[in-house]
Amino acid sequence: MYNFVINEAGLKKLRHPWWDTLIVKLLGRRISLPVLSRRLESMWSKQGSIEVIDLGNDYFIVKFFSQEDLDFALTGGPWRICYYYLALRPWKPNFNPVEATIDYIVAWVRLPGLAIEYYEEEMLKKIGNILGRTLKLDSNTADKCRGKFSRLCVELDLTEPLVSQYSINGVRYTVEYEGLHNIYFRCGMVGHDKFNYPKSNVHEKPGNGIDLDDKKKGDEEGD
Repeated sequence: MYNFVINEAGLKKLRHPWWDTLIVKLLGRRISLPVLSRRLESMWSKQGSIEVIDLGNDYFIVKFFSQEDLDFALTGGPWRICYYYLALRPWKPNFNPVEATIDYIVAWVRLPGLAIEYYEEEMLKKIGNILGRTLKLDSNTADKCRGKFSRLCVELDLTEPLVSQYSINGVRYTVEYEGLHNIYFRCGMVGHDKFNYPKSNVHEKPGNGIDLDDKKKGDEEGD
């Protein structure tokens, strides 16, 4: 078998046009390229145009001709088409649609009941990083204009159970995931709800909360 060897300069040139693109897939329903293109154009083409390419296996790649539109698509969701969740992720080299799985999605999460003194950027990012990887704070949260709940845009790892609770100095708070309705927190996995989750595999997780102080200590010990 012949093996092509491409040096770093060659790889950089080949990959350059694709760095500012997104991989998208509609969860739970197939959609044609023309229909998806029209929907994404109406949702995301605010400053420039976009191009949608069918990669196969229900995956599509979206090219943006405006950085503002790319940022909006990445952090303005969650996005839904025909009531189905649109999973998206930044493009990565060697993406194979045949072998790919939806391991990461970008979603908005709410932290209801959080005391107002914790509405500080660094504190909220710490909480968001326990849930996944914090990408952005809602403008109302950042400006402290709304005290009913704080709102964060977070990249979630779907191979791990989603966090339903956390605690600060022993006070427990809950987490709400916008647009992810089929989460069963006895296992915490997307796609498992209490109506179709196999009872034989259910295992209650004791202490399903996270203490920020304990997390911080663990990080410091790891350093």
